[in-house]
Amino acid sequence: MAFAAAETILKKLAPLAAEQAGLLWSLKSDFLKLKSTVSSIRAVLLDAEKQSGENYQVQDWLDKLKQVLYDADDLLDDFSTEALLKLRRNDGNRCLNEVCLFFTRSNQLVSGLVMAHRLKAIRIKLDEIDENRRKFNLETRLQDSAAAAAAAAIRRERQTDSFVPYGFVGREEDKKKIIGMLSSTNNEQKIEVIPILGMGGLGKTALAQCIYNDKNVSTCFQLKIWICVSDNFDQVLLARKMLESITRRKVEDLDLDILKGELKKEMDNKRFLLVLDDVWNHGDYKGNWDSLMSFWLQVGAVGSKVIVTTRLGDVANHFATKGIKPYKLKGLSEQESWFLFEQIAFKGEVEGGERFVYIGKEVMRRCVGVPLAIRVIAGTLSSKSNMVDWEVIRDKQALLDGDDEGRILGTLRLSYDNLPSELKSCFVYSSLFPKNFNIDVKLLVQIWMGQGFINSTQSSSTLFEVGVEYFKSLLSRFFFQESKSDRWGNVNRCKMHDLMHDVALEIIGEEIIALKASDPMEGSVNFDRLRHISFDYKEKSRETWKASQALANATKLRTFLPINVFIFGMGYIEGLNCEMIVSNNTRLRVLSLDSAKLKSVPRSIHKLTHLRYLNLGHLPMKVLPTEITVLVNLQVLILNYCENLEQLPRDIVKWTNLEFLSLVWCSSLKGLPLGIGRLTRLRELSLFVVPPASYYSHGAVAAGISELEHLDNLSGELKIKHLELVKDEAEAKRTSLFRKQHLEALTLEWSIRRRVFDGRDVGVLKALEPHKNLKELKLDGYGGHSLPSWFSTSLQNLVRLTLSNLARLKYIEDDAGQFLPRLKSLYINNCPRLVSWWSTTEMEMMQFPCLSYLRIENCPKLVRLPQFLADIETVELRNLDRKLLEQFVASLPPPSSPSRIKNVTIWGIRGLRILPQGLLPHLASLEYLSIVHCPNLTNLSPPATSKQHHLTSLHFSALPNLRRFYILALPGMKSLPEWLKHSSNLQTLWIESCGGLKCLPKWLPKLTALDTLRVKDCHFLTASLKSRTAEDWPKVAHIRKIDINGTKVQKDGNYMRVEEPAEVNHLQEHETGGEEEEQQQQEQELFSEEEEDDDNEVESEAEEDDYHEGEGEEKAEELPLGIPSPRTWSNCIARLTCNLFQRCFLG
Repeated sequence: MAFAAAETILKKLAPLAAEQAGLLWSLKSDFLKLKSTVSSIRAVLLDAEKQSGENYQVQDWLDKLKQVLYDADDLLDDFSTEALLKLRRNDGNRCLNEVCLFFTRSNQLVSGLVMAHRLKAIRIKLDEIDENRRKFNLETRLQDSAAAAAAAAIRRERQTDSFVPYGFVGREEDKKKIIGMLSSTNNEQKIEVIPILGMGGLGKTALAQCIYNDKNVSTCFQLKIWICVSDNFDQVLLARKMLESITRRKVEDLDLDILKGELKKEMDNKRFLLVLDDVWNHGDYKGNWDSLMSFWLQVGAVGSKVIVTTRLGDVANHFATKGIKPYKLKGLSEQESWFLFEQIAFKGEVEGGERFVYIGKEVMRRCVGVPLAIRVIAGTLSSKSNMVDWEVIRDKQALLDGDDEGRILGTLRLSYDNLPSELKSCFVYSSLFPKNFNIDVKLLVQIWMGQGFINSTQSSSTLFEVGVEYFKSLLSRFFFQESKSDRWGNVNRCKMHDLMHDVALEIIGEEIIALKASDPMEGSVNFDRLRHISFDYKEKSRETWKASQALANATKLRTFLPINVFIFGMGYIEGLNCEMIVSNNTRLRVLSLDSAKLKSVPRSIHKLTHLRYLNLGHLPMKVLPTEITVLVNLQVLILNYCENLEQLPRDIVKWTNLEFLSLVWCSSLKGLPLGIGRLTRLRELSLFVVPPASYYSHGAVAAGISELEHLDNLSGELKIKHLELVKDEAEAKRTSLFRKQHLEALTLEWSIRRRVFDGRDVGVLKALEPHKNLKELKLDGYGGHSLPSWFSTSLQNLVRLTLSNLARLKYIEDDAGQFLPRLKSLYINNCPRLVSWWSTTEMEMMQFPCLSYLRIENCPKLVRLPQFLADIETVELRNLDRKLLEQFVASLPPPSSPSRIKNVTIWGIRGLRILPQGLLPHLASLEYLSIVHCPNLTNLSPPATSKQHHLTSLHFSALPNLRRFYILALPGMKSLPEWLKHSSNLQTLWIESCGGLKCLPKWLPKLTALDTLRVKDCHFLTASLKSRTAEDWPKVAHIRKIDINGTKVQKDGNYMRVEEPAEVNHLQEHETGGEEEEQQQQEQELFSEEEEDDDNEVESEAEEDDYHEGEGEEKAEELPLGIPSPRTWSNCIARLTCNLFQRCFLG
């Protein structure tokens, strides 16, 4: 870190900067002396950092050096900021306002004297430090050639879309043994605890994950719960996490008795599998464990199991059930270790093969079979093609002493030592996030930018682009682990292994602290050295943030970052004194006030002249203060979900360093400042609003759409609103969207409230031709009769298409003969005049070879579909004509061809009395079927005509894979279809508002896999199920989970209990929202276990990924309700309910 800090200082002390300093304050000679001193110190820093782990005097010397280098960095930042502001003043603009008083000409003399004094003080301290270094006999050397070469090659490294799996090399035998222990039943022990014991990096968590997700294991348990314990084994916290994992919803602070009461309702007499990952011996862990174990013994069924992963033998021995020894996980065998090493280290071309193999095996053996160490050291060697570099690493590794765990940590540290200096800074700074945290990669790179860790040597690359390459380089070396990718295949979430996190914290020392919101800042915090702080708000308490007052002592912060804010409907940060934090820490580079309970931005925000990253998301202000425009160094400004925000300050167009302006869900924004097009470094501009004419008449000056012309670095997603206000085609053409090759998603939106279409829409859309690289396009409110020619010629790479509220569109033309060949997702909504895809019937045979998701709704005249269903998996047809459903069935491949359709929704099909012939035989792979609001539908079994009599047999096997079946608002249906009795894998049956259904069929008990039944608003049917003595109860007695009109009836074995609604409202008392939210919570509770079956994420914390980076808006739009035109209120309610089902079960 000190080496990287020194390099940063030297880069800022470029000759040009020194020359400018001399011109202003005659400080040129002082800056040159500072440069000389820093260069002299830098020469020995690599050796000093190497010795610091063993020599505390050297470590103390380095710590003192870093503090002075931080002061020097702040001084140089002040100088460069003054230079930027001076340029702005000389540009013919009046002084910003009184907040710029410090930088006005009348104050430049004072400013110069202050800076000269600061520079002198820094030089004195550095001279003293430089003198002290001589007593340590430090070796003079610059960054070693291997690391320097690696630094130069970061951008040239081969990038891969996937890496060697973190799963299993050689763990199959371990997996089989533990699964065997899970499947066995001990009559003497109701619940058995199986600890997995081993040193860090052996793969305990990965092994537990593999076991947890095994299908055979899942069938043995009625509940599966995964809890990452980490540092704090507190029974209240664990009980809350368990309840959240089971119910899939956020649980506010409740006392332990209430939590246990709620858990008892969920777990009572159920066989459960609980995984407690990464358990330590902190606090009264034994007492907490004994209390929880006593509770589990009361509520759990015989055969329940608990898996505990830990590094500590005393924890494993205390937790293990009597008679069960902790499962001691060993290292990989030499053969398995070499296989793993070889896959990583030898991916590239390596010359002199035999010698490299010999050295590689020596290095591999010293990793003692620990997969993490093998991956990291192999990743380090994979970037080195010179044999000498391999030999140096081998020799250094051979010098490591201590036990196996100590040598593993030494190996990881050795890999760190071989990183380029810029990657070192990025890695250790990432320990700002807690252990086991899913890190948002975009956020990570942005805050790296904010700290100045990223150096762009190529003018054609933005800082963010270079930062992404840094991340990929660390990922390929296994300093990070991939945890999630976005819909385009880019890694957007990562984690840092616990041991790597330990290495990073050991290196950065007291400069970083990561807190939970409820934690106090302990007295041992060294505020003089503290530079970066994050606090995890996910586990907030009702109390105000306990560290808030202690923060008054922090005056040198460079990072203040709340994380996990505003998820699970948690609301806003409370107890945070933002004004104090801002005014006391003028050195901040990264500041997030996202969801802070503020009415306005802190008044002292103008003092943060070093600021690069600012997040003001979820704040209620209508305008940003003009004081903010003095922040000329800003690179990232996040204003997501500021729903009241109407305008931005004019002078933000002078933020020439700005790369990100995120405006997701700023629904009240009237326009962007005039001149926004001059910010040519902008990489993200999530929203552009075309301003109305009235906006100009009120004195505001806003940017026209033509200002997009030169913003060719824009990437990610761009939404352009109010296109009806564009003057003409010529103005739209100046956007030059066809040049924006980095854009992945584009939304073009016209107001849907217009009553008059003047014909401009056609020319405007024609002029808004995007680049051929575009992957997602949404058209909303367009008023033309047809689409422009570029729709077929320029969208050959399009993957997702949404057409919504196109009031006059009749056909989707295709003059090119090949229509969207890579399209995977198609959503068409509320196109009342749409008749067909193409105007000529000859084109109806065209296919979409890649289409997997189709949703069409509210298109009453649409009657023809093309042949495009080869790979389709999900089909939703809503509020359409019966002829379209019939034509859809006709377009399907013959029953003899394998079908991939897994999900079908049929909703509001007018005139539908019976399902079309041939529908069911095509759906052999169907897993989800929903038939909703078809009031004329009386029979769900298609008739078998004399010509199709053979289809009768198909009815008995047509849906062998069906797992979930929903029938809602079918008043004419008299009985369940006969073919359903052969759906042996059916797990969920939902019947609602089917008044004609009087009883359940006698064959229902044959559906032995049926786990969940919900019946609602079916008068006759609910009467037949009102009690255990009712007529139909024997038919459902085998079903584990039953809900009748909102009352839960749980059946597990021979036990049954009816829960009145009043008894299940403890949680609802602590939650906000109306009836719709309550209904959603109940439905999620009812079907949480079905969601579990499909969930590849074993951690309940997975939901945290949904908010940052604007994903909340994406999820809201992915399956939108659209603009319905219901004939009745009940139709509107049904539409809302069905959309809710889709979100719950199709995700």
